[in-house]
Amino acid sequence: MTGPFDGVTVVEFGQFVVVPFCAQLLADGGARVIKVEPPAGDAYRSGPAPLAPGETRQFLIKNRGKQSIAIDLANPRAQEVVHRLVEIADVVLVNLSPAAVRRRGLDHAAVAARNPRAVYGAVSAYGHVGPEAGLPGMDVVVQARSGLMSSLGAEDDGLPHHSEVQAADYSTAMLLFGGVAAALYAREHTGAGQKVEVSLLGGALALQNNSLAHVHGVDRWRHEFVEEHLPRLRKEGATRADVERTRRAMRPDAPVHTAHYRTFRTSDGVIAIGAGSPAARGRLAAVAGVDEELVRTDAEAFRARLAALVATRTSAEWVAELRARDVPVAEVRHLDEMLFDPHVEEEGLVADYEHEVVGRYRGLGTPLRMSGTPFSAAAASPPFAAHTTELLAELGFDAAEAAVLRDCGAVVTGRT
Repeated sequence: MTGPFDGVTVVEFGQFVVVPFCAQLLADGGARVIKVEPPAGDAYRSGPAPLAPGETRQFLIKNRGKQSIAIDLANPRAQEVVHRLVEIADVVLVNLSPAAVRRRGLDHAAVAARNPRAVYGAVSAYGHVGPEAGLPGMDVVVQARSGLMSSLGAEDDGLPHHSEVQAADYSTAMLLFGGVAAALYAREHTGAGQKVEVSLLGGALALQNNSLAHVHGVDRWRHEFVEEHLPRLRKEGATRADVERTRRAMRPDAPVHTAHYRTFRTSDGVIAIGAGSPAARGRLAAVAGVDEELVRTDAEAFRARLAALVATRTSAEWVAELRARDVPVAEVRHLDEMLFDPHVEEEGLVADYEHEVVGRYRGLGTPLRMSGTPFSAAAASPPFAAHTTELLAELGFDAAEAAVLRDCGAVVTGRT
């Protein structure tokens, strides 16, 4: 069976995370993805701890199933190659700086003029119209700017610390993926492509949706907190805990202690319990041997009772016990364990790949499952410029023209 994006050609002008990971998801869905790399290669090809020249873990895990062509976008002779790529594209993905996009003729207006059916996906740090539009930004910076770093609550030597999973990048990549899919669907009705815009700021705020609400009639405290208390606390060098205590004291709806939705230490590790529904909380209370009313009336007493009880048995025993009673529970695991976890393997969430330079490696499989047009983990990432010669021929450049492009530095060829 073919994937949902079978027959779709994606041309990717991007590096780092958002555009490459979005394009990888499209490749898993059957799209053909042509990755345009600079003459020195994608930035992640030269990262720390290389596996081989031009190959790193960070490049492998975001560029599966793609073809690689190396083009010097600053070379005037490269423009014809870019134009022909745009003409065959169903999707053009760009995360270059706004100035570079304009200089290279890769803005939406230029792409749409050459190919009106192309879906154009653009990513920025802060958006496309506000006063900070066009400013550069990376995941760590946007986590700070968006409040996500504070929401996560991690600290390093007393300073707020970013999420190592690059949360803003990956959430934005998935927003872009959804937007591209929606634009392709809309094209079936309109016949025309359109521009899809996402930002790291938007992706980071979407992750905080649970807390991103201000009801004007009851949340007036927030203005006082933001305008008076936060500046003072920052000037005093207050810790995150100090800030949160002040904030909670001001909130009229400060959340009660959630004893039923947290981690607990067992005799040999830690488990997480998520009794989110009233029925699950009742079953958890029965396990703890307390009246269900205690869960509602004295959360701290219930937490203390549950903590003391959980500490008497192993994690495996509690997981078996609570799952048998239909209470959501899991042992706190390390990411490294997931690479070899039997359940994760059977779900296809990790897969093995054969890379022609690096050899065999294991990484993320496809997290999407569809019954009729399935996603499947695409092939390994391409070696640098591995498809330049092949793609130039497909684009209509004969051998002599390709040689001129190569000799003047407009393109770089690799192994074919």
